[in-house]
Amino acid sequence: MRVAITGGIAEGKSTVLRILAELGYPVSSADAIARDLFLDPALNTRLAEVAGVPAPISPAALRAALASTEVRRNVNRIMHAPVMERLEEEAAQFVEVPLLLEACLQSRFDRVWVVTCGEEEQRRRLQERYGSEADLIALVASQLPSRAKIPFADLVVRTNQPLENVRRLMSEAASAMSGG
Repeated sequence: MRVAITGGIAEGKSTVLRILAELGYPVSSADAIARDLFLDPALNTRLAEVAGVPAPISPAALRAALASTEVRRNVNRIMHAPVMERLEEEAAQFVEVPLLLEACLQSRFDRVWVVTCGEEEQRRRLQERYGSEADLIALVASQLPSRAKIPFADLVVRTNQPLENVRRLMSEAASAMSGG
């Protein structure tokens, strides 16, 4: 059984995935795969062309360019197929897929877990991570809000609580999925 873990930026998906890995479950991350693919010179050049900047493009420059709907769509066209191909090859039980619903990929998984921390906590985490308020607005606006993802969830994981509570929920939920 494969579980897709999704949610908004800075809501705790990577933390949930790390906990599952620590518990011994096979995990994979679309973000990690995308970061790896980003380093491929040919792919990086294509991304730079789409963003309208000289190659090689930096992650920060690409993030800034994603504020444009057209650029975001073209980047997704370039990236989604190779990312999903790698995810399929890895065959992990728990897979972090931030743009699961935006890319209509939920049918490729048996379950969907939505990770959320609430808008205020998300904003605080983004401010801590990236700094500029303008950058935060663009980042959040580029994704479907978590409140819109929750109706698709088989499980909602709230990460605006003590880490030990999240760890306990992951242990119980993953164990139930594995029949143990």
